[in-house]
Amino acid sequence: MSRFYGNRRNGFTALEIVVVLMIMSIFSTFAILSYKSYKKQARLRSAAQTLQSTLSTARMLAINQNTNFQVRIDINNGNFWIDRLDGSGRIVKPKVTGVNWLPDDVLFTEVQKNGISVYSGIIPILFRANSTSEYTSIYIVGANTDTSVGENYFTIRIYPSTGLAHTYKNQRK
Repeated sequence: MSRFYGNRRNGFTALEIVVVLMIMSIFSTFAILSYKSYKKQARLRSAAQTLQSTLSTARMLAINQNTNFQVRIDINNGNFWIDRLDGSGRIVKPKVTGVNWLPDDVLFTEVQKNGISVYSGIIPILFRANSTSEYTSIYIVGANTDTSVGENYFTIRIYPSTGLAHTYKNQRK
């Protein structure tokens, strides 16, 4: 038996559809902003990991080949590489592993080596065959970001007695 309920129609009114679309657009705006922030943080984290890996590779090469290596950091151009050195500290084989580049939105802000801060130029970091190095802190930051937010910068620190590199999020000095 079918019933008739007057002039009631099935479906949604235009107002209901507009309200739902507005709510969906607000949620999608938040999702897009959150995703952009996540991508920036992921690129910064990846750059820190690549730099730490390069430093560890230089240490490993120095130990395995029983000769000194250095990682050269070009602060101005945002790149870094490993050079093989001879006994007197001259470059024997430049760019042993090729040049690594920071992503476009990641910058070196400072390299502090043996207590001296450097903000531009090319900085060599020595790794000796006996697994020691120079005490160095390398600071990288996401471009156009707020450095007071912990995910926006990293410190890569090299300890002299072991030559090991460690990465720290939101830690200065």
